[in-house]
Amino acid sequence: MPKPASSPEPKLLEIFRTGQQTDVTGRTWNFTEADMQAAVAAYDPTLFAAPLVVGHPTLNDPAYGWVNKLDIKDGLITAEPKDVEAQFAALVNEGRFPKMSASWFPPGHSANPKPEGWYLRHVGFLGAAAPALPGLKPASFAADDKDVVTFDFAASHADNALWSISRLARSMRDWMIGKFSLEEADQVIPDYLVRDVETAHTQAMSSSAVTPGFAAPESSADADKAAAQQQSADFAARENDLAAREASLQAREQQTATREQQAQAAARLTDCASFAEQLITSGQLLPREKDAFVSFMAHIPDDSVVSFAAEDGSTATPKTNDWFRGFMQALPARVPFGERGAAEPEATASFAAPAGYTVNPDRLELHNKVLAYQAQHKCDYSTAVSAVSS
Repeated sequence: MPKPASSPEPKLLEIFRTGQQTDVTGRTWNFTEADMQAAVAAYDPTLFAAPLVVGHPTLNDPAYGWVNKLDIKDGLITAEPKDVEAQFAALVNEGRFPKMSASWFPPGHSANPKPEGWYLRHVGFLGAAAPALPGLKPASFAADDKDVVTFDFAASHADNALWSISRLARSMRDWMIGKFSLEEADQVIPDYLVRDVETAHTQAMSSSAVTPGFAAPESSADADKAAAQQQSADFAARENDLAAREASLQAREQQTATREQQAQAAARLTDCASFAEQLITSGQLLPREKDAFVSFMAHIPDDSVVSFAAEDGSTATPKTNDWFRGFMQALPARVPFGERGAAEPEATASFAAPAGYTVNPDRLELHNKVLAYQAQHKCDYSTAVSAVSS
């Protein structure tokens, strides 16, 4: 006959350790090996079974499972779970509850089933809200629970560190989004980096033998498929984040380039307008020509050159802008700005000689001098002749 399939061994939960411990209220306690061995030996689920709960409940909150027995080895106390709600076990195995907390009845407590020593009150799972699962049995607690002693316990320091880092990174990112903006938060703590840490913690929780979790069913095909789908979804999310971040960076770079181009164009127009004013002041450019002149100069490309033969026979290739400025500055003034008085009338004479005769140029020159002297000294023609001829 084939051997019947056996149910998987329950995964033990590491809930506590001997030595000096600090409870959730800040009080320090010293638990010896003897104290905890006695607590393990005293545990009796038929008398009082410690429930598996979420957080630190009171009175009749729901139980998601029970502690079947305790064990201790090398100072580490483990709990064997039983009757664990399947949906709750799946949430724990997914890493939704990364930490556990052991709560103890101290010796002499009024609700302690065995008041001569320490007795396990409950094992609390921390890190997420309690799932709403119908049909759960209530965990009955005594009303007088104010003096119970509760300790948060991280079974794996590395896993706990990953959880703390992921919570810190997520909190910092959320704070930066609220304080500044999503864009600035992405520059410092991108969301895909936070999710990487969260995924690493979840994977560590799933693979570690000492983290909170329960035995998986014999067939893990569905779990493997779900894990593969989750990895694919995480990868796609990271790719989308990277693409969105790249697009955002490109958009910012384009905006920056556009602003720089606009600033350069404005500076170029200002420079051309200043040069035009200089030419107007010097009379080389008319005021009505300014606007067209400035527009023309502003559109000369910076890398444009002109090529012509220099006086020494070589080929000159100055930049178009530089050459044009020099050309304009070398032009003569088109508008005279110096003082001008009325011109003195020239005393000239014009003779129309009869046909066949010519005018003696020497005599004509003398005649013109006489007329000029006469006009200047207000004298008669004879006196002027005498004065010019002497």
